[in-house]
Amino acid sequence: MGPLILEYIDKRTMAVIAQGEDMDLGIPGSVRESAQAYLLVAQEERNPDRLDADVAELAELLARAGAADVYVLPAAAARRLVEAREKAFWAAKHAGADDIVDAVVPRAAMAGFLGEVARIATRHDRLVLGAGHAGDGNVHLALFEPDDAARGRMMREILAAAQASGGAVSGEHGIGTAKVSYFLELADPAAVSLMRRVKDVFDPAGILNPGVLFG
Repeated sequence: MGPLILEYIDKRTMAVIAQGEDMDLGIPGSVRESAQAYLLVAQEERNPDRLDADVAELAELLARAGAADVYVLPAAAARRLVEAREKAFWAAKHAGADDIVDAVVPRAAMAGFLGEVARIATRHDRLVLGAGHAGDGNVHLALFEPDDAARGRMMREILAAAQASGGAVSGEHGIGTAKVSYFLELADPAAVSLMRRVKDVFDPAGILNPGVLFG
């Protein structure tokens, strides 16, 4: 199968975006209560008959993999859900999230990493919401912890878990400035040294992004 979109959305994030967009996806209350997360899959084909066959095969694969249920949304509802998912973290910020962080892990390690994130949130007695790209391992998390020091400790544990899962402390959103200390602490020292040497070769005068990652 070659899905066009493969997105992970945790239970609370789905509730936030459904409420924010006033969407009723027709999912029974019993499933909404028991499901810990949703997998949003979009299939595309030129031939409608082929698409129907692919959707049926996909539903069977998901059921065998342990899905509680599989729902095929009408095109308009599916588009609304995809658009709402893109706004998930604006919705989280509106709901009071104190920070947004992304990390990347191998796709096969995603479930284990998200389980560890849940354990970290429980240890700190704080809420962490999440959604991400199950197709490439990028995970986006919203942290609800107003205390800067406590949030920093949570952030370090989450990013360390990503690194330990074979991933990295940042995915598609890059390092920026907020993650520099985490990156330099958690990344492979040999890799950091190589990056420094490459930068020195191409930027001997230190004029490209000076003092941000390498002083």
